[in-house]
Amino acid sequence: MRRLWARLLISGLVMLVGCDIRQYQIWHGVTLSSGAVVKITAFNFAWGVEHDERHPRDDCFALEFVTNVANGDEAARERELADVFELIRPAAETWGLTTATVARFPTLERKGHYDFFAYARAPDGTWAHKREDRKVFSTD
Repeated sequence: MRRLWARLLISGLVMLVGCDIRQYQIWHGVTLSSGAVVKITAFNFAWGVEHDERHPRDDCFALEFVTNVANGDEAARERELADVFELIRPAAETWGLTTATVARFPTLERKGHYDFFAYARAPDGTWAHKREDRKVFSTD
């Protein structure tokens, strides 16, 4: 019986290693208030943990999406970002969170530069964000 389980385990591992999961682009299309549809590639509740230290004040919702707006039209990009943030703002406020993050990618392929926005909620309830240019380093 042990040999059977060992063979099944090894067969499963061989099949798993042989599969290239990168071929599947997982996303969920969401219609924004503007009528545009964006591809949401991740939406997570992120714990405020750093170096094995727990910081509950840093718990947040983290969302990643693929933009529909080309570089150069900053006003349109800011409007799209505001619409996307509205997808998570109510949930963050319901949970009593004071931070949230949004990552804006140019394509489904996670390579190269992308925009990262760190949102913070002030005591009066207003939200503000800071933008960072980040880069995904490819392992290919």
